[in-house]
Amino acid sequence: MRARGSNLGLEREALAERRARGAAVVHLALIVGAMGCNSPLSAIHDVAAIREERVHFESGDNTLAGTLFLPDERGRHPAVVLLHGSGPQPRDAWTARWFATHGVAALAYDKRGVGESTGDFRVVPFMDLCDDGLAAIAWLRQRGDIDATRLGVWGLSQGGWLGPLAASRSRDVKFVVAVSGPLVSPGEQMVFFYANRLREQGLSAGDIDEASVLRRQVWRYLSTGDAYAETKAALSLATARAWFPALQQQEDGLFKRSVPEIMDDAALRRRQWFRQEMNYDPATALRKLTVPALFIYGDQDTITPVAPSVDVLRHTTAERPGSNISIEVIPGADHGMRSEQPDGLRIIAPAYLEAMSRWLKRTLG
Repeated sequence: MRARGSNLGLEREALAERRARGAAVVHLALIVGAMGCNSPLSAIHDVAAIREERVHFESGDNTLAGTLFLPDERGRHPAVVLLHGSGPQPRDAWTARWFATHGVAALAYDKRGVGESTGDFRVVPFMDLCDDGLAAIAWLRQRGDIDATRLGVWGLSQGGWLGPLAASRSRDVKFVVAVSGPLVSPGEQMVFFYANRLREQGLSAGDIDEASVLRRQVWRYLSTGDAYAETKAALSLATARAWFPALQQQEDGLFKRSVPEIMDDAALRRRQWFRQEMNYDPATALRKLTVPALFIYGDQDTITPVAPSVDVLRHTTAERPGSNISIEVIPGADHGMRSEQPDGLRIIAPAYLEAMSRWLKRTLG
């Protein structure tokens, strides 16, 4: 978070205190490592009890706070770092506990600027947040109760982009679990999302297609500066279409602006989304993926385009016969891997957890 005015000194003192606590935790980890270097490897199995440790670690100028969930057993455990989805995400204690009860230690931490973590995730492109996950991996490698040969990442949604990216950047990442991770660009993923929102409002398929074409064209101009005249003409014509008011009401608020405000606002074109994030190509990291990877989707996902993502995975697997990629599509599950029950409640889909448990035992056992 950004320091302001008289709070600057207090925030610096708090940062120093967090770093001191982080140093103490790292020091303790090194002692444990020295004592436990001959500990046997722990097998993947359901465990009766887990324990929790509150931890701090450094990533660049940021101090990140989290909780390490460990099987309460002797031995060197496989471990996973949990990567965040978009937005202000705190540590995911529920998922971390699930991993720990299945024999895999899990480190969940607060995103930059969230909870107890310093920094601000909003001031960097989301790809840079991969550095925080790799800092967590490096921190875990120092511990004597963690098996560095079975150390990987799990990520949901945006974290599904970051997982393969982390593995492409570091050989310390030994496996990847990506849940609802789009394998199209962020721009295409959001066009898919906004189209589904229009569908929920009852717009026809033809109107949704026209609105999506316009969004792509305007975004492409804002990203590249190309085709100014053509984009301005298309936007001007679209304002008279019956579906345009629905487009104006969408969450990003872009089309609430006048045509000149959209086309001629230099500050708009300098936004991080248009300059750095929108055109990120996840296939680049995917093609570099050499470690075992599990990609899980729900067939009721309205945020991630599942069919195109699965097609990318299958195409990549066909191109690289030696790749170790597994794909699971969970019937009835949504973007957050929840499925609706007969009583109307939505719960974490049991088939999702079963698929992950099977894969972990097969891959890390």
